[in-house]
Amino acid sequence: MNSQNTISDGRENNTYFVTPDDIIKNLSLDKNYCLFLDIDGTLAPFQINPEQSFIPSTTLEIIKKIIKLNIPVIAVTGRDVDTACKLLQPIEIPVAGLHGLDIYFGSDHYIRPDLSSINFKKLKQDIMKSCEKYPELLIEDKGYSIALHYRKNPELENHAINIMHQIIPNYPQLKINNGKFVVELIPTQADKGKAIQTILNHLNISSAHPIFIGDDLTDESGFICINQKFGTSIKVGSGETQAQYRLKDIDTVTNFLLLFQNRIKSLYVKNSQNQNGEKICLS
Repeated sequence: MNSQNTISDGRENNTYFVTPDDIIKNLSLDKNYCLFLDIDGTLAPFQINPEQSFIPSTTLEIIKKIIKLNIPVIAVTGRDVDTACKLLQPIEIPVAGLHGLDIYFGSDHYIRPDLSSINFKKLKQDIMKSCEKYPELLIEDKGYSIALHYRKNPELENHAINIMHQIIPNYPQLKINNGKFVVELIPTQADKGKAIQTILNHLNISSAHPIFIGDDLTDESGFICINQKFGTSIKVGSGETQAQYRLKDIDTVTNFLLLFQNRIKSLYVKNSQNQNGEKICLS
């Protein structure tokens, strides 16, 4: 079923809002799958203070069950790796942090570029000095990037953007990432689409059907990558997008994950029954 032919209450870039079941019914039973998941705005509800974010235990339990079905699950997030891992506890999965800049596979195995030429300490000091007049702006130090949140006062959006634009000429190795109530200075290598490709190659799962769910502008390169691989790309919420499908909110994402788990589980049961039947016939 094409996403253009499904129910709609908000068409943007020809992508309609759909129900989780609409997407599930389009997933073939003869493919292997892998799941790429953004965190904030996709698994974790929006919080004024990002330090208060959490992933509901129900969602974590569903993801755990999906992993037990031998489906690779990878987090692709703007969070730094350590913070993402804490949000995902007790689940341990690969994490592409900082919008794909820093990829963690577990057991201290990372893939990250050489960033030693960038003075992140000075960058933070420059941003702090520029924000002195705006105490409601929240500076988040992610180690290899600095984010400036204006979620406490959305009217400060232009001030936050202008601050970053004034600073970035001094840091040619960085680029500006715009997100929901946040503007971030991050190394130019950060790209969720490239991170997804790197992970597919590294885990040797390039033949699997990839699914990526995200909600923000920084997820668009991931959607493009997934589309090029004839996978399934899903945008959460409103806003222009390259994704094939659009789900309403975080609760709908959780419902999709539950239906996905049940579909994969039923496929495993069916295959197991077929294999047992063949063994009986052979004997």
